[in-house]
Order: sequence, then C-alpha cells, then structure tokens
Amino acid sequence: MTKNTLLNTAILITRLLKIILIIAAIGITSLFVYAQIDKDRFAEEEIVLKANPSYLGVSTIISDVWKDDTKDTKYDSKPYTFGKLKTVSLYINYFKVIIVAVLMFLILRAFETIMLSVKTLHTFSSRNAKLFRKIGIYIIVVTILISYTVLRFESGSQIIAHLSLTPVIYMLLAFVMAEIFKEGENLRAENDLTI
Repeated sequence: MTKNTLLNTAILITRLLKIILIIAAIGITSLFVYAQIDKDRFAEEEIVLKANPSYLGVSTIISDVWKDDTKDTKYDSKPYTFGKLKTVSLYINYFKVIIVAVLMFLILRAFETIMLSVKTLHTFSSRNAKLFRKIGIYIIVVTILISYTVLRFESGSQIIAHLSLTPVIYMLLAFVMAEIFKEGENLRAENDLTI
C-alpha cells in the first residue's frame, strides 16, 4: 500500500502542519521575548478579546474596569493596553499557548505514526489503539486550555469562556477509533491462530 496517493498526501500535510506549528511557536516565543525586552514598543497597543462564533459552541466575554480611588484620574480611556497587562497574566497566557502548540504537535505526530503504520499494512495493532487514546486525551487537555482565557490589567480584566462541541466530537471519535483498532487487533490475532 506504499503507492496510496491519498495516504501519502495526508502524511505530507501532517508533516507540513508540524513544521508550521514549530515555526509559529518560535515566532510567538520571539515576540514574547521581544515584548519583554522592549516593553514600551507595545505599551499603547490595545488588547480586546473577541468571541469566536461557531455553530456548535457558545462564547461569553466579560470585561470589567475597577475604580482606583488612589489615583486622581476617575476614568481610564484605554484600560486594556499591553503596557497595563499584568506580568503574571502575560506569562500564564504565553505558557498556555505554548502548551497547546506542543499538544497539537503531539496529536499530529501520533496521527502521522498511525498513517505510516497503515501504509506499511500494520493497521490493526495495539500501538495504534494506544495512539488514538493518547490523541483523545490530548484533545481533552487542549479543549480545557482553550476554553477559558483571563487577562488581568492594572485597572480591570477581560475574561472569555468558550464552550465548543467540536473538540468533544473529535475526542469521542478518537476514543471510538481506539476501540475499533483494539478490536481489529483481537480479530487479527484470532485469525492468525485459526490459520
């Protein structure tokens, strides 16, 4: 099955997506480091969280501004700028993005391994079943990480909560595929014994 064009294309796309993820993670890390070195460069850039509408999901955005009685100014016209973003909030969100990128890379690598085993006609193996379970677990963690974002500023905060059914469907499909591959391994072992 080494000449399967669709399978070869899927493997190539998976490898390309892994490279894109690595480049994106390097770019985000470079931007993060640059923002730490030159804080004044992005100080006036406004940060606004936006909901991602989808057919199978719900998003909620909460923005609140705290009144600071210790300052003479009664109202801050731009409370959500990069310069006013708390450092802890910046670091937490950076590491969250990097963890999601690493998990997506692991999902793609596991999927590529499964496709390579299908290409070499070792489709129904316990290894593939375990890889599909890992994919399901990675999707659960990614879903939890991307479902809630909090940005804390000096005089307020922005919170976005997003619940989508799409990753849940992918997770269920991964677990179902794990069981199918596990059952296929059992049937293959029984078939080998009868021959």
